[in-house]
Amino acid sequence: MINRNFFYLLSGQFVSQIGDKFHYIALSFWVLKTTGSSAKMGAVLAASLIPSLVLGFFSGAFVDRYNRKLIIVGTDLLRGLIIALFALLFYLEMMNFYVILLMQALLSVNAAFFDPAIPSVIPQIVNEKDLASANSKHQFVNGFSTIAGAFLGGIFISAFGYFWVFVINAVSFIVSAGFECFIHIPPKLECAQKEEQSGILEDMKQGYHYIFSNRVLVILLFMVMIIHFFVGSIEVFIPVIADVISRDGARTFGFFQAALGLGTIIMAIVLSIKSISGKEKTTLFTSVFFIGLLYVAASFFKGDETVLLSLFLAMIFLFGCCIICAGISFKTLLQKSIDNKFAGRVFAVAGSLGNAAIPGAMIVYGVLLEKYDYQALLMISGLVLMALSIISFMLYKEKKDDRGRKIVSKPVA
Repeated sequence: MINRNFFYLLSGQFVSQIGDKFHYIALSFWVLKTTGSSAKMGAVLAASLIPSLVLGFFSGAFVDRYNRKLIIVGTDLLRGLIIALFALLFYLEMMNFYVILLMQALLSVNAAFFDPAIPSVIPQIVNEKDLASANSKHQFVNGFSTIAGAFLGGIFISAFGYFWVFVINAVSFIVSAGFECFIHIPPKLECAQKEEQSGILEDMKQGYHYIFSNRVLVILLFMVMIIHFFVGSIEVFIPVIADVISRDGARTFGFFQAALGLGTIIMAIVLSIKSISGKEKTTLFTSVFFIGLLYVAASFFKGDETVLLSLFLAMIFLFGCCIICAGISFKTLLQKSIDNKFAGRVFAVAGSLGNAAIPGAMIVYGVLLEKYDYQALLMISGLVLMALSIISFMLYKEKKDDRGRKIVSKPVA
């Protein structure tokens, strides 16, 4: 069952993310079409990522200090207004490359505060036993809106043009903020989060002390980085593999992307129905180990084009399933393992580590695949990942009380 507060949160996310995907597709193609420069398109995408990546190491302290609902609603409203201005400048033909860079950077700044606020609020509006299911539903909305937005966005651009796509995205954020206005955070939790006993810099310092003095959190954040790194790696592997194993690499690449998306959506649905509550630790490390096993198995794939296509489609589908299992597990473990007054800081750091790991993996594997065979890299990557999952599993130990119940990490002095 979805409670009313979580329903409003999911509804807002669904609307805004479809609009945002419209915007992303329209902006990428418009920049490429008007400038003819893939480098400038890359710069725009970097402007969308770098500010939130950097600010993520600091923004969590604001999320924990101030009203989280106000941050969520306010950042969505600001993003709606920024994109509305974007649409107006586009309509007046006053848009240029540098204005786009500035506006994407402003959107990214807003995301640095919005993104960690969402997983921090979920434990405040959902019962602990339902956290895994809630995170699964949230992941399903993310995955479905991404695929639906990408599919419908291209059609909408062709039918109505760029201007109306930007207008729709602006409206989507404002509608999202409207849904989020109805979210109610329980008063006692809200009051606890309003305590202001120190300055913002001291809050940041306490946050990092809290994180790095807790071995469980360090291991979970390490797993966040590892998971995102291998998400980045698969994005480099699949176009290379598609080109090598088939005569029509572009079509095969599309099949691979579809298989990856299908795996994430189906597993998110499964986990929203069949809860993994209480099994998050086992699910996390088993999923990461299995991703490594899939890489090792894929390094041995042989056969004609049809056989290889079938094998890699199955492998990539399962990869998508495992990524969702791992992602939902570590998010739920973090929500259960930390004092909620530190949740913004923990999730902001987790987001920045993840955002840095994906492009880092793309750069590393892009260079390696120019020098080495993809099968050898799959084998080595898989073995390393399997070893890391086993070591992390052995190091991860939850503190429990005399009755065997898990002790939530408390703030350090």
